[in-house]
Amino acid sequence: MNITNRIFKNSSILAAIVLVLFFGLYILFSLNGAITSQQYYSYSIFICSFVVLPLFTLISFFSILKLSKERAKNATTIEELMTFKEGFRLGFFTLLIAGIVSLAVIFIFFNTAGEWAQASLKDGILDTFMINMDPELAEQVEKTRNVPEIQKINLFSTKNFFGLFSMFLSFYMAISAMFSQFLKKRVY
Repeated sequence: MNITNRIFKNSSILAAIVLVLFFGLYILFSLNGAITSQQYYSYSIFICSFVVLPLFTLISFFSILKLSKERAKNATTIEELMTFKEGFRLGFFTLLIAGIVSLAVIFIFFNTAGEWAQASLKDGILDTFMINMDPELAEQVEKTRNVPEIQKINLFSTKNFFGLFSMFLSFYMAISAMFSQFLKKRVY
């Protein structure tokens, strides 16, 4: 299987897993009245930090490792081994396509059908911060919580999308470069 096919196959699987996690949490939150907005926010952060990022890292590592092993198995000269460029291309574009697809779907969802979920996330963020604040500061935040200007803030705007995506892009580049550098020209 050539590298382009692997990129699309791996990125499709990765984007599907991320979207299943996202919509699974959304459905659980919307159908379970016992989950508060603060818990919804906490679970979202937990899944993003401790499930999605390690998942992206593992997919990138194992796809580059598989390519490196296949090239090493069939190589008769050092030039036939996996190069940094090939490994980086496989790892980075897999993460890039999966990231674009999953983030775009999530941002489109929150700006169309999931506006009430976005409001719940806003409430969850404020509740989480207020628990950890000084009582006087928490009182001031509570007073301004229902101000129309604050209610109109869109967490999933185009500006926030590109800001978040640029951070993820840096992560994708660092992970892909590290694994490609480590696994290039490797003989097993």
